[in-house]
Amino acid sequence: MTGETMTLAFELAALRQTREPQAVVVDARRWAQNVGLISTDFGAAHAFSAKYLVRRDFQVMPTASDLRHLGSQYDTERHVLIGTTSNRPEYLPPQHWEYLSLADAATAAGWSLENPETTLREQWTARLYRVLRRRE
Repeated sequence: MTGETMTLAFELAALRQTREPQAVVVDARRWAQNVGLISTDFGAAHAFSAKYLVRRDFQVMPTASDLRHLGSQYDTERHVLIGTTSNRPEYLPPQHWEYLSLADAATAAGWSLENPETTLREQWTARLYRVLRRRE
């Protein structure tokens, strides 16, 4: 990487599709100053981060206002979102944010992706965990 600075955000769904989420985040920290998660479900993001020992600098909702605020909070030259779709999500602000699909990012960085059945099983496990926690 060149001398530029970067803030990197993963959609939780994208990070869930990687074979080794902790290794992906550790690798991303080699070239990004700030690494975090975008998720509508903070509980699921927290459980995922705890399970895989993923250290995140931030966690925000997938809204344009949250991402604009995040962009102003971290004064880096680039702000990049890695997501699950091939197209740029509508919530991503058009200015100051780049979008990269997980498939393209994984290919460029050499990250291994998980098979979809395992990802679905993990999603159900996280939901069950949240339900059981509420009952305590």
